[in-house]
Amino acid sequence: MIEAATATLEECLTDFRDRFNDNARVKKLIVGWNRDILVEPLDAPTAYTMVIADLELTSVAAGIDGGHDGQVHMQADEEILKRIFTGEYNPAEALIDGNMAVFSEERDKVKLEAIAMVIWGL
Repeated sequence: MIEAATATLEECLTDFRDRFNDNARVKKLIVGWNRDILVEPLDAPTAYTMVIADLELTSVAAGIDGGHDGQVHMQADEEILKRIFTGEYNPAEALIDGNMAVFSEERDKVKLEAIAMVIWGL
């Protein structure tokens, strides 16, 4: 398992992509759910766009792939994002604690929480 303390955000997102794509239960959760997820650290210069399409997290790329319908936008300090994407910090707790903001439709937030629960056993 990748360690948030020593990994870059890109490494954490790439590891998450691999876990996402290797999980059969996640695939059941995302049938018909194609989204761009913008991961924006508030204290670092590089944001990342992750693309979920056709039952896979197809890419993790530096930069902002701008504002499509259905885009999910996550904002937090880089260390918080790294801990979330390595399973060290439950994203629901991060929201409740005020350490992360997610801008999306409510059903997308529920879907993301379910994905985190399946991948990390939260």
